[in-house]
Amino acid sequence: MLKRWLALLRVKQYTKNGFVAVPLLFAGKYTQETITFTVVASVAFCLLSSAVYIVNDMVDAPRDRLHPKKRHRPLASGQVSVPMAAVVAVGLLAASLVLGALLQRPLLLLVMGLYVGNSLLYSFLVKEVQLLDLFGVSLGHILRVFAGSTAIQVPVSPFLFLVTLFLTTFLAAGKRRYELIALGANAPAHKGVLRRYSVYFLDQIMLICATLTLATYILYVVDPGTIQRFGSAMVLTVPVATFGIFRYYHITHNLEGGEPSDDLVSDPFILGTGLLYFAIFVALVVWQRVL
Repeated sequence: MLKRWLALLRVKQYTKNGFVAVPLLFAGKYTQETITFTVVASVAFCLLSSAVYIVNDMVDAPRDRLHPKKRHRPLASGQVSVPMAAVVAVGLLAASLVLGALLQRPLLLLVMGLYVGNSLLYSFLVKEVQLLDLFGVSLGHILRVFAGSTAIQVPVSPFLFLVTLFLTTFLAAGKRRYELIALGANAPAHKGVLRRYSVYFLDQIMLICATLTLATYILYVVDPGTIQRFGSAMVLTVPVATFGIFRYYHITHNLEGGEPSDDLVSDPFILGTGLLYFAIFVALVVWQRVL
């Protein structure tokens, strides 16, 4: 039963809510208040994302039954009833808004409302429209970043906005590529938008977004403001970030994978890359504080 409810809430996809903490990491303002506010905002978004995932699963249940993995989801398999799922979704939504209100940041509640609106628009319309579905996924992550920035009241830099846009579009295209190959002839029946994509087209999107992600990140690393906050040694994170991009591309093209919520937490190379990046980042922050 516990596994059933964890699957309904899609706890594995809480990694996406790590984007809420990104503004704190790169703003360099590590105080008890900013850390506490970021944690609360992240938890609020975990509850909020679970609520919209449940709604999305309610809409997608008939098509999910055609998917080799998604057919085991609680709603698609009938393990959880639709009325019960709806009650849980409303409860999660209310709890997330209460947490958001506790921070007394009106803009955070506005961003949370925009996230819900974007998610509902995606579930009922956008996910069936070629390219808009990719940007709809990306917008959900961008709103998470803005939620983190409003929680600690720091602006979102152009670099952070662009890296988030290109990186999440890259991951979304990889997921579409995986679905297109894994489902084969059943792909359009599971997700109508897949009939408007081809593997070649998605490959080109991934290449373009990977290039733009790394180029924008490199510009951020060598920006004078970044060097002032973290030092010139921040350039050491570039090879690590590059390897992570290459590894995900390898997973989608050679290992028959591409589901970010699975690959980003199960692939040892991706996990190692993330840990190494974080270790270098923390070392740079500590070194700058000591100096």
